[in-house]
Amino acid sequence: MTQIATQPAAPAPPQQGLAGGTAAQRRALARRHYFTGTPGRMRIASAVAAALCVAFALAGFLGLRGVDGAVDRASANTEQVVRVRAIYADLLAADAAVTNGFLKGGQESAENRKTYDDAMQRVATNIAAAASAQPADGKALAALNAEVQAYAGNVDRARTYNREAKPVGAQYLRIAGTELRAEGLPIANAIAEANQTRADQELKLSGYSGLVVGVGVLTLGVLAAIAIWLARRTHRYLNVPLSAALLLVATALAMSISHIAQVSSTMNKVADGDYRAAVSLAQARAAAYDAKANESLTLIARGSGAAYEKAYDASVALASQQLDDLLQADPAQNNLRRTFAAYTDTHRAIRTADDGGDWNEAVDLATTPDTETASSNGAFRAFSTAADGVLDSKLKSIVAAFDRIGGGLLPLLVGLGAALAALLAGRAMSKRIEEFR
Repeated sequence: MTQIATQPAAPAPPQQGLAGGTAAQRRALARRHYFTGTPGRMRIASAVAAALCVAFALAGFLGLRGVDGAVDRASANTEQVVRVRAIYADLLAADAAVTNGFLKGGQESAENRKTYDDAMQRVATNIAAAASAQPADGKALAALNAEVQAYAGNVDRARTYNREAKPVGAQYLRIAGTELRAEGLPIANAIAEANQTRADQELKLSGYSGLVVGVGVLTLGVLAAIAIWLARRTHRYLNVPLSAALLLVATALAMSISHIAQVSSTMNKVADGDYRAAVSLAQARAAAYDAKANESLTLIARGSGAAYEKAYDASVALASQQLDDLLQADPAQNNLRRTFAAYTDTHRAIRTADDGGDWNEAVDLATTPDTETASSNGAFRAFSTAADGVLDSKLKSIVAAFDRIGGGLLPLLVGLGAALAALLAGRAMSKRIEEFR
């Protein structure tokens, strides 16, 4: 009997799931479909909304903290500018007092000595305060302090020789003033300008406001777009978690914009008002003191002081220009312009006497005690006293304006509000996705 060959049995197919395919295939298919279709788009929208809310939470917290930090730095830098400008002016005030005291020869008056000592004491105090307030200026302030000590040493030598009626005393006085202007004052000016640059930058709030508002507007816009899309797709116009997230983001953004607008308005007012006025007045005071010193140096030179008179004219021109800038920022300070003009009138009388050959009369006009307002010293003291009062008032006004800004807990509130919005946005689609199963 012939046997028939048989083919080996084919292997059985792998076990199929109820829906077809292996368990691994079903999982892969599920993953592919997790982000497809309406439920998938809902999941993507929810993730995007949550991510943007988190981004706004970070931007709001860090950005508003940055705004508050900019306010603090602007306040510190503006104070430093005025403080260093005061050092600059006080050095010239001291020089003006000591040169005026040399006109009579011998022992200078107690009044001139006190003016010099008070100015130098303010210089020392302000250098120490400036070094403490702004460590970045420490090296430059140390160099300035060394120049101040060198100046004071030359003045002491000049006084010693002057008491002995030796002409070399006037030479040491000229050396002191020349080196001060060539070495010390440029350092002070550089420090002031560096702080002024920093203050100007901080007053603009560059970067911080754009970060908060930009991310906030983007987040709010995307949330609104998602809410509209969801309403059209599901025909249900109120999604409570998403609406709550929208409300939180809108509130946080409104609070942020309001605070930034308030800070920006205050900073602009300070920059264009009291700060501009304070800087202009500080520079006007310094130039005026320089003019007063050159007035005395012209007379000390006795007929060969043309260079000092030229320097006087330049300083008066600078002071006048800065006073004009002051009036643009604060028209109420016209009295300072009048008192400075009164001083320059007395200087013209001094030059008339000196140029007419009456040197003694010119010296008398230049050295009459400042209790007499018709004298050069009296007219100048009226200006300097008024300028000191206005400058002090401007500085206090600047500090008070910055102190009123304070963001307080706003950065934290905005950050927490946006973070809560992120949680709500992440859960906003759960019920709608369930409805598609």
